[in-house]
Amino acid sequence: MFQQEEKGHKTKIILASASPRREQIFRNLGLDFEVSVPNGIMEQKSGDPSKIAVGNSILKARDVLENMKTRGIQYLISGFDTIVYLGKKIFGKPLDMDEAYFFIETLSGKVHRVVTGICIIDSVSGRCLIGNEISRVKFKALKPDEIENYLARETVLDKAGAYNIGGSGALLIDKVQGCLYNIIGIPVFEYISLLERFDYKILYHPKE
Repeated sequence: MFQQEEKGHKTKIILASASPRREQIFRNLGLDFEVSVPNGIMEQKSGDPSKIAVGNSILKARDVLENMKTRGIQYLISGFDTIVYLGKKIFGKPLDMDEAYFFIETLSGKVHRVVTGICIIDSVSGRCLIGNEISRVKFKALKPDEIENYLARETVLDKAGAYNIGGSGALLIDKVQGCLYNIIGIPVFEYISLLERFDYKILYHPKE
């Protein structure tokens, strides 16, 4: 136990994401981590949502690994990608407010799914583990003025599906099945499970 704990002090997590919501989840978990934003990623946007989410999370983690300046120190590079979809239609980040309105109008009164892909890469060994989780979200039946008022009160152009369930987007929701954190951007329980397969147990790895 003491050897694992001592090793843990030398192991840091890198969040390969620009998302402030993911960063906040990491802070809430008390993780010792750094943020490194992937650059120049050509994300997949069509096909099976679960495969796309996992594939994009791999691209993000690998990009950060390839651009790391510090070598020989063990980092667990963690990439994530979240996709909102209804049937075969994928709702990414809206291009403008008109598309954001269309997204919310289309999801109104319906059950859609949110999948987040995970990739963790050990910077020393190169070992890579992947996973994903799917949650179901039912929107309320929304009136046009409710959609307009919602879009006026929250920044949505940086959010898949044009809503953030951790913010004002919660006002749109009727019911959720599955992991709430997954919808925000990190399926916490699945992520912790993958970390433990790297022998990284959060409660034995306090922040320095």
